[in-house]
Amino acid sequence: MKIIRERGEVLKSLQVAGSSGRPILCPNAETPEEMEGILLGANRHAEMGNSSRVVIGIGVTASYPGHPQLGNLSSGEGWGPGALNMAAQTWLGWLEGYANRDGLFDQVDVIPFLDHGWAPLEADQSLMGSRWFQDAMGIVMFDASKYDFEENVRRTAEFVASAGEHVVLEACPDKVYEREEIERGQLSETSLLSDPSRVSDFVRLTGVDLIVPNLGTEHRTTSDVPLEYRRDLAQAICAQVGPILALHGTSSLGGRLQTVGSDGICKVNFYTAMARGASMQVKAAWDQISYNEGLRISLACGSSIHVTRRNAFADRTKDMLNFLHISGDS
Repeated sequence: MKIIRERGEVLKSLQVAGSSGRPILCPNAETPEEMEGILLGANRHAEMGNSSRVVIGIGVTASYPGHPQLGNLSSGEGWGPGALNMAAQTWLGWLEGYANRDGLFDQVDVIPFLDHGWAPLEADQSLMGSRWFQDAMGIVMFDASKYDFEENVRRTAEFVASAGEHVVLEACPDKVYEREEIERGQLSETSLLSDPSRVSDFVRLTGVDLIVPNLGTEHRTTSDVPLEYRRDLAQAICAQVGPILALHGTSSLGGRLQTVGSDGICKVNFYTAMARGASMQVKAAWDQISYNEGLRISLACGSSIHVTRRNAFADRTKDMLNFLHISGDS
């Protein structure tokens, strides 16, 4: 297993993904069994003869309000900069441990990335601004989507100026409104979708490498209506900025996922459905247990839960890669 961190090498992997129509699958992993499962699934995909090597991303959030993964892992008081730094070093240590074992996941290249580095929070700003962290990560998402377009551009451009030489940068070109703001402004879901011209302006003004447009999926949605991936919109954005789109929110796509690579999407994030599926498998296994003679230690111990969740992540990763690596226009 090889870890890809150097900016030029990461960009090359993304460019190959964009031009070939085979996006890089980028699931999050917040615990060792999730990380190990992703690596196992990717290696199995490669062993099936789909490719000699497979490039995947493995990511984590910091103190992102929707799901603060490093924050939850932190053993420190609160989620301050020091605690997040320690949690990030622990998380990266897990990844290094797998990379340093010969004969394990030998057909996998991994890009570590920060998902939703939350610009409004000082702790996330401190972590993203640390040179050691920029050097350790292959991609950092600077998420200033809480702000209106002009402020988003200003903050993102400032971060690109300070960190853009060291790490590939991802950003969200749209303001993501809270439900209260949508109701107060009587905003429709259609009005919240990305505008290709505005996305193009965002890329030009900030200099980011990757963008996360709103394409109608469940990416931080507040909608109660059925979700619909807007393929035409992805293609229109790609026509203006090139195949640098990162797709967040993929659970609603189902089998249609196999076509996104031809729409300009080079990176596909994934976590929620994978984590829920793994936990459901743990629950299903426990539901079969008879407690008449007491709970056997072989089922109660952490390794039993680890194996169940690891295998669930491995199976889902392999299936996702199979979908993504079937290019087509249907």
